[in-house]
Amino acid sequence: MPKKNSQSKPLANSNVLAMHAYTPGEQPEGTGWVKLNTNENPYPPSPKVVAALKKEIGKEGSRLRLYPNPASKALRDALAKHHGVSAKWILVGNGSDDILNLLMRVFAGPHRAAGMTTPSYSLYPVLAALQGCHLVEVPFANNFALDVAGIARCGASIFFLTSPNAPSGVGFTTAQIAALAQKFPGILVVDEAYAPFARENAAALAKKFPRLVVTRTFSKAYSLAGMRVGYALAHPEIIELLDRARDSYNLDRLAQAAALAAIEDPDYYQKTMARVVKTREAFLKKVRRLGWFAHPSQANFVLVEPATARGETGPAVADALFKYLKGRKILVRYFGKHPLTHAALRVTIGTDSEMAALAAALDSWLKTAPPR
Repeated sequence: MPKKNSQSKPLANSNVLAMHAYTPGEQPEGTGWVKLNTNENPYPPSPKVVAALKKEIGKEGSRLRLYPNPASKALRDALAKHHGVSAKWILVGNGSDDILNLLMRVFAGPHRAAGMTTPSYSLYPVLAALQGCHLVEVPFANNFALDVAGIARCGASIFFLTSPNAPSGVGFTTAQIAALAQKFPGILVVDEAYAPFARENAAALAKKFPRLVVTRTFSKAYSLAGMRVGYALAHPEIIELLDRARDSYNLDRLAQAAALAAIEDPDYYQKTMARVVKTREAFLKKVRRLGWFAHPSQANFVLVEPATARGETGPAVADALFKYLKGRKILVRYFGKHPLTHAALRVTIGTDSEMAALAAALDSWLKTAPPR
């Protein structure tokens, strides 16, 4: 039996002892769930991805005994071609979280603050705590408008901007991000996990502003959340610095093969993304017909503020609906700790049948007694 007194904690770094781990969305066990809580793509990846994975495994899995290409060269080359740059402008990682971690490790520390808008991706504070750096928060107003001036003068050495924003889904224009890149004196990271579902993106700006980094993921638009692939698009000087800090084999053979096949089948993914956007707009119309407030999303999710049949809103209402849906095996996300989200639920856009199940559950909930 272990001793009651801790033997290892006194040896840990103080910043780790003081921090809290990132809390991912719930991954339910068993079958029958309608899973609308972690912003996964509801449609499968391209058939070319499945074929590429089978080929990469090889006969009896013989290729799996070999290390992957350490630089993910073929994938970097394909992504460079996709963005019209040389491979020196691309870094591939184990999900975009890996890229965000590398950026924090290279450009932040005890004497270099990091910054973020709030509310936003809750991994940023975790990465800052691990790096032992001060985190500057620039709060959003109720409409999630981009505070260019506030970010520009926040004093951070590196700033993380999620565009479209999570959890609101609000997108920022290329002109707004360009204005911010001109004024912010440090490294500006535009985290574009949901950009393929948006009207505009900042990819072209990376070529104009040498301190701007665009990060992307294959988890959302490309239906590869289980493969963990992400990348950065930035000036070669930044990429070279990140390359120094990354693990030599930070992306396995199967992930490289899957992402390469995905990027080479744009027609398939344009169709699936269009389906998600169409369903998103239909869901927005549904909740607005109910008289509920919802932010104008440019992502594959919607942040909606539910109201009871008597028009009551607020944290108790949102929490009650969250629990009601979970009781019917429908998972959405509730962020109850922030004043801009505590009266709302974030709903990932699923298939039409999944959204129909959600709509039926919402109609049923409205007929129940509201919380007191």
